[in-house]
Amino acid sequence: MPDTPKSNQVDAIMARLKQEFIETARDQLDDVEIRIDWLESGREIDADGLYDIQRNIHNIKGQGATFGFPMIGRIAHLLEDYLENSGGVRSDNIKDVRVYIDTMTSILVSGEHFTPDEAEALLHRLPTGKPQAFSDQDSRDVTVLLVMPDGVQRKVVAQELLSCGFNVNRTNNTMEAVAVALDLLPDIVFVNNDITPFGGRELAQVFNSIDRLKDTHFVLLTSYGQDDAHIAGLPENVSVVEKRRDYRESLGELLMEWGVFGKMAS
Repeated sequence: MPDTPKSNQVDAIMARLKQEFIETARDQLDDVEIRIDWLESGREIDADGLYDIQRNIHNIKGQGATFGFPMIGRIAHLLEDYLENSGGVRSDNIKDVRVYIDTMTSILVSGEHFTPDEAEALLHRLPTGKPQAFSDQDSRDVTVLLVMPDGVQRKVVAQELLSCGFNVNRTNNTMEAVAVALDLLPDIVFVNNDITPFGGRELAQVFNSIDRLKDTHFVLLTSYGQDDAHIAGLPENVSVVEKRRDYRESLGELLMEWGVFGKMAS
């Protein structure tokens, strides 16, 4: 079917918007680079300057996929997670932050052409700032996706997982969780049952229907018991953890069962 004048006009508009995104993102990345150069040289940056770094990263995250650069949006997302995990931009993590900035800049310059496996490999090469685990046991690199609304509970659960030495990534909705998981292929997904736009039980079913995700260790955090009708129909590989006072013990038992403090169980 031949192109119509209207479709040609839409293509032209999208091409212009894409170019505008490239130019704006380059400016934002340059601004971040200038500020981390200041930190590296010993110059102090006030709260407004640190906020500008985070704002630029957040803007790139939000606009990347819209204008044809989903990988840049994902890298910006992971950089936000890195900064939340490590307490923000500091003089001792500048080298790691620069890896993220340089990677995004390189993709902007060269264009974005990644197979799913190439995308996964690139994302897993990025620095994680993984802290020392609380245990003397050897822990392997375990990538965790935490799907919970932003708030106190998510911070508490994230801190528990960080203390185990895991690489923690976050998303606050189930639609984004699917896209993030397809890019990262996390080892474990922790999902709050009460989340939007569709619930944790439905997300478990979506994961189970996608070949690349169906073998992911999936933990449903819920106030319902394992046999409650509200969470009936869960795939067999889904583990239910009730959000009670002793939920940390239940999580710990699962992690030990899966062998995450050594070789990951298959």
